[in-house]
Amino acid sequence: METVTVSPKFQVVIPQKVRKALGLKPGQKVQVIPYEGRIELVPV
Repeated sequence: METVTVSPKFQVVIPQKVRKALGLKPGQKVQVIPYEGRIELVPV
């Protein structure tokens, strides 16, 4: 499990391990879903 910090502008960086595992690319869209007290990011 990875931990990230929310910046003063409410931005987060997706850790490299997670980006590689999901094949995320710069500029790719993700859906942001609030779910049972957590936030899910789902690649589009």
